[in-house]
Amino acid sequence: MIQIPSSDGIPEFWIDIYEYPNIAMEKPRSATNLFDAMDACQAAGKRLCTAAEWRRACLGPEGKNRFGYGPTMRNGRCNQSPQQSVSQTSLMNETDEVAPSGSFSDCHTPEGVFDMIGNVEEWTLDSWRGVGGMLEGGATYTYDAYADCSGNYSRQPDYRLLADQNVFSAGFRCCQSEKPITDALVNLDAQHRLEQRSGSRNKQYNPKDEVEILSGVWMDRFEYPNRRGVSPLTAVNWQEASSLCQKHGKRLCSVYEWEQGCSGPEGNPFPYGARYVKAACAMERTNASVSGEHWACMSTNGVRDTVGSVWEWTATPMQAKALTVRPGETLREIRGGAWGLEPIKGTCRPSDGYPAAPEDMRYPDLGFRCCRGKADIDNMFQPWSKEQTNCPERMANIGSFCMDLYEYPNLPQSVPVGNLDYIEARQVCEAVGKRICTEAEWVMACSGPSWRGYPYGNHYASERCAIRDDGRLGARIAVSGSHPSCATPEGVFDMSGNLWEWVETLTEEGALRGGGRHLSAGMGRCRSRALATEEFSSAEAGVRCCAELQE
Repeated sequence: MIQIPSSDGIPEFWIDIYEYPNIAMEKPRSATNLFDAMDACQAAGKRLCTAAEWRRACLGPEGKNRFGYGPTMRNGRCNQSPQQSVSQTSLMNETDEVAPSGSFSDCHTPEGVFDMIGNVEEWTLDSWRGVGGMLEGGATYTYDAYADCSGNYSRQPDYRLLADQNVFSAGFRCCQSEKPITDALVNLDAQHRLEQRSGSRNKQYNPKDEVEILSGVWMDRFEYPNRRGVSPLTAVNWQEASSLCQKHGKRLCSVYEWEQGCSGPEGNPFPYGARYVKAACAMERTNASVSGEHWACMSTNGVRDTVGSVWEWTATPMQAKALTVRPGETLREIRGGAWGLEPIKGTCRPSDGYPAAPEDMRYPDLGFRCCRGKADIDNMFQPWSKEQTNCPERMANIGSFCMDLYEYPNLPQSVPVGNLDYIEARQVCEAVGKRICTEAEWVMACSGPSWRGYPYGNHYASERCAIRDDGRLGARIAVSGSHPSCATPEGVFDMSGNLWEWVETLTEEGALRGGGRHLSAGMGRCRSRALATEEFSSAEAGVRCCAELQE
């Protein structure tokens, strides 16, 4: 252990040199929950570090080393993205990319604590949101800007964590001190700057600068207070945001409206087009921006700053009990990402993560914008075609092509076939006179003409599909059609959860869509996507087939 002198209200303490079990050149323990970590440290005659202690050890004696080893990131110094050999996201299966402790010889603090950045993310005691613990330092796959000493990435409004949940990428290290830790030490910095307010609270709201995004629906051009050159108002909870919009005769935008305003009539994944453009919006930054600073960050209908800058509250609730961490907690969907996030978070329609936050919480990078009017939602979620006669049996007409109703072998009340690599997926479709679906066809069938978020609609519904709603491992592959509510209006089943489905792309050998049974509540969107080599095979990697319309 290494002694860390007292500073900034943190009493003197000792911290393990390596991640548990604190043995050089041995792989640290992973796949742990908070209580496992606490018990293991207690059995070793120590205790789990508090978040304040962990950050003090990581930042160094002067508090300037954002990445433990120094103030600026250096590729290859620690076991973190993009140095790992396999890209890993929450969308893919669990893989073991953990390195033996100390094997990255330069990944240590000035005081000699190793691997605080990358490798396994580490449990700490923390009162944040009443969970009891939080993860620090990032894992092997963590976006490199997140894997720092600040703890910011695990305190984002869309970050969902349960104390009793085994996190496959999570480990820990232990601490000691002469005196027992107090509640005050665990609570130190718990609010994490949340009581700070942007300078926009007293700025006059501009109700006139708005854009018609749908027939009869207008959206504010900028985030509240809807003024160019002014910082968005943040650190307000959902009710406060809703009340401010109502004060001016408006309301919070629904998820569907927000996504329409961001994507424009073209349905773009980014407000400015189909491909990510670095610095077009306020993303991957170290500080916030004022409204309108990024001129390229505008949808074709004229809405500004929907991506990056600050997260935005929407009016839409998310019914997912597995994602709540406190009794009675109500979630509201959020959109757009914030200034410090990676590109995958800053999209008009999310594909990864849990874009929802407890409505009673305040976050320093969560704001909102207002809408007014009423959309004709009833006519927005129609099927592509009600005519089924020009498709083979057990296939649906998706406008210009046919798609299997079920995952291969397209048989109701049978378990679909997994363990298919990309080549095998193509072969099984060709063997029955069909073909593998293109990625565009798959998304078209799942999202429908209105670009809904899930195959069954625009709001997540618990237990509707074969997804791990309880937040834990062990879900089985479901029998095709056993979740009758998990279907598109055309009757295509299980496009969310159950099996990942191979699709053909123009730029990669193959991609996987829809999410598997191990995805947890709130995921499995029509935009969920993962990439793998054509040799990749998994029990939850299957396919569904497409075919041309019959004459």
